[in-house]
Amino acid sequence: MYGQTAPLKNEDIFSNMFAAIKNVKTLRSNMTSVERISNKNILTQYSIKLNTIPLKAYSKDINKGIEVLYIDGQNDNEATVNPNGFPYVNLHLDPLGKVMRKEQHQTFTRMGFNYISNILYHSISKYPDAYTKYIKRDDDTVWEGNACYKIEINFSAYTNTKYTVKEKGETVSKLAAKYYLSDYQILTLNDISWYDDELDVGQQILLPSAYAKSTVLFIRKDNYLPVVIRTFDDKGFFEEYFYTKLQLNSTIPDAEFKEDYKGYHF
Repeated sequence: MYGQTAPLKNEDIFSNMFAAIKNVKTLRSNMTSVERISNKNILTQYSIKLNTIPLKAYSKDINKGIEVLYIDGQNDNEATVNPNGFPYVNLHLDPLGKVMRKEQHQTFTRMGFNYISNILYHSISKYPDAYTKYIKRDDDTVWEGNACYKIEINFSAYTNTKYTVKEKGETVSKLAAKYYLSDYQILTLNDISWYDDELDVGQQILLPSAYAKSTVLFIRKDNYLPVVIRTFDDKGFFEEYFYTKLQLNSTIPDAEFKEDYKGYHF
């Protein structure tokens, strides 16, 4: 009918989302993380600030009061952590190390939308017919008063397949990055001690065929950002991240990425 706009195709929605994520320079938000850890769903709520290039990130665990500050290329690439408890001093920790990665799926340096965008882009790119075969648009929904597209990605053939370690130096982290998979899932699926432990050439491990069996996204219509990201594997619920009070591309002064900023307790 004259005057009506044709509804966006799935590929158009995703194209707009990928472009919108690339255009995020800064964000302030509350973020809730729910992750399946040892068969329990662990909920954590954060207040976050992020500058994407160069990477500068601050977070505060809203319930525990733990604060983390990280600036790429500074302080030997260590994060400053206020544990808000014992040992009652600031800690300087590797964001990829065992203390900061304990019992959580993601690294601190993955804060924001770029990591999930990269995963989704390459997962979908594996399948030429993904937008018609594996991606379904559900009824539109609302998040924090904002109209959203609700999208489900369902890789029906998802499975865990045997992989033989081919080269010296391969690790869980490297395999996950190479194949756009969850490093946490590979680690726990194979009962491997740590992400960067070198695997033996010829060793057989299981790799998921995709990051997730199914993914549900709420993509805001006004800015095309995925404010709800919920994933499932062959066991059921795996992880969810959702954003509230989102503020985009407003200048965050350098002072807010310093330990002595007012309101921080480093």
